[in-house]
Amino acid sequence: MLKAEFHAHTNYLQPNEGKMSPKELIDTVKAMGYDALAITEHYDPRSRWDIYRKDPLKTYHDFKDYAKEAGMLLMPGAEIQLKEGEVLLVNFEGNAKDFSTIRDLEKLPKSTMLAAPHPFFVLSKQCIGHVLERNIDKFDAIEYSYFYTKQINFNKKAVELARRYNKPLIATSDVHRKIQLNRNYTLVDSGRKTSEIIKAVRHNKIELITRPLSPLLFARLTALTSMCGISKLLRKSL
Repeated sequence: MLKAEFHAHTNYLQPNEGKMSPKELIDTVKAMGYDALAITEHYDPRSRWDIYRKDPLKTYHDFKDYAKEAGMLLMPGAEIQLKEGEVLLVNFEGNAKDFSTIRDLEKLPKSTMLAAPHPFFVLSKQCIGHVLERNIDKFDAIEYSYFYTKQINFNKKAVELARRYNKPLIATSDVHRKIQLNRNYTLVDSGRKTSEIIKAVRHNKIELITRPLSPLLFARLTALTSMCGISKLLRKSL
């Protein structure tokens, strides 16, 4: 079984989105026993900020050799803000500019795994949940996000939808900070090639490893996320 992280960000393209450089992230997950990592930088074609309109695959291309030398399988990926909400693309090597609405997802090659990240979280336009069910055939998997406690869990709707339509759930850390890692990840029964990992996920040959955040850690991460959001709003108003 391979230990995989399918949703991670760095400070390489968007300094405010990550506390770790790509090298730091790769070294950290390697030390934690991960076998495969997808760096999924943000891309938003409607953003006023240039940093969100950069090629999200640049991080992958610039650091895939470093990851290989470190013994880590680095998978190309992106988190793209569509008009309807965010989607997660793993084993993606296309042009992010080609994807603006959910209808554009029909252009994705079959080699790309399409997942719905945090679909029912209270993030307004960032969540794809409001259109997910009627577009469920387009998606290969649904994310089970790390951001929950025993008392507060917005993943419940994702679990219900996955069961209803027999879609795999992938556990991810949505990594922005080191403290998010190693609590929520996916074990994949496959070989060490990206294509084999994608195939195993689609056939649900996976196991979710997940544990809720403590109330204190949940509050801390909520505060950090809120501060990041406020920073974005301030920058937008400048």
